[in-house]
Amino acid sequence: MPVKVLHTSDWHLGAMLHNEDRKEEHRRFLSWLLKTIETENIDALVVSGDIFDVYAPSTAAQRLYYNFLAGVIKLKIAPEVFIIAGNHDSQHFLGAPADILSELNVHIVSTIDIEKPENLIFEIKNKNNKTTLVICAIPFLREKDLKVVNTVKPCGADSLLEQYNKTAAAFYHAVYKLAKTKNTPVLMTGHFYLDGGMKSDDYSERAREVGCLQSIPREALPDADYYALGHLHKSQTVNSKNYIRYSGSPLPMSFSEAESEKSVVIAVFDEDSAESKPAIQLKKIPVWQNLRQIKGSPDMILAELKRIKAGGENVWIEIQVTDYEGDLFNFWDTLEKEVLCDSPLELPLEPSYKILAKQDMRNRQNTSDWRGGDESAGLSDLSPASVFEKFMKDEKINAEDIDIFMNMFNELYHDVIVNENGETEI
Repeated sequence: MPVKVLHTSDWHLGAMLHNEDRKEEHRRFLSWLLKTIETENIDALVVSGDIFDVYAPSTAAQRLYYNFLAGVIKLKIAPEVFIIAGNHDSQHFLGAPADILSELNVHIVSTIDIEKPENLIFEIKNKNNKTTLVICAIPFLREKDLKVVNTVKPCGADSLLEQYNKTAAAFYHAVYKLAKTKNTPVLMTGHFYLDGGMKSDDYSERAREVGCLQSIPREALPDADYYALGHLHKSQTVNSKNYIRYSGSPLPMSFSEAESEKSVVIAVFDEDSAESKPAIQLKKIPVWQNLRQIKGSPDMILAELKRIKAGGENVWIEIQVTDYEGDLFNFWDTLEKEVLCDSPLELPLEPSYKILAKQDMRNRQNTSDWRGGDESAGLSDLSPASVFEKFMKDEKINAEDIDIFMNMFNELYHDVIVNENGETEI
């Protein structure tokens, strides 16, 4: 009998897009996912990190998560569930209910004991109690987990990244060696940037650790039968290997992903086949909120907005001015007066679309970089990280230090929670 594993990741429950709440999108995704698990007769669900968007998620985000787990547990034939921590997840918060949930076949893996790789090995068994698949549930590996903190210089030769890669690879090999003794296919999870992977943008997929980005060479990892990876938001294989996959995020996390098709991966292992690599199926995720980047001159942008309005589309929009000579003050003012109100574009009082961001991209080489902006667009159109990064660039801080400071900023920023009453808590 085949063993069917559904691989997903990077839910980022609680995330917002330019201050727009995405709770309803996430609720619909989790409802769709629950139905998919049931109709596809999934044996194991693997969620490869970044369940939540921040270390201490809101009560609304927690409610979505636990309601989903309750729904899975209540299924007539419930799969085993594997939740691993990503770099956006708090090890302590995510792992707190692990002992209780394990009794319900929900396995939470948020941290490791480097001396006990066997703790990360789980066996999927058939009705005859025969092991048909081994899952090595490895979470995002922080430097402190691998005991490489303060043992080497932060960057340069013999860097922290170099030491991190070496130790992480050795740990993966140790776990894999134990898993292979079961004489069944081996699925390994991971939450990191694997060389050869494609990032959607530089902000939403940044590592949260202070120091160097955790980038692991493919050749350093053991040859498992399937890698269920998380961290990169674009659905993809790595180095043309069909069995090394990022499932990608279920929702586009930035406008750079506006046109990306989102999916979950169903890996089917056939225990009666001599082939240990799984057959791969991609299950397309429905779109519940359309996103659109509109690029070009002000006239082109206004014409496209009028077309969208005429079609009655419910869409969130990012505007990027790429072609125009002169300042844009009048154009931004036109958007405020004509797009957000009515006439001469003949827009309704409550248009079906929203403009979430306005960017002047004329002097940028990479027009897919959504973080930049023009001061005339207003600080409200930029994320806090964008403002901080722009400040550092204006101060001529070198790129290497900017990366370090941005990681520190994101760590502090994500530890500030805005509760449902709009009050800020530390």
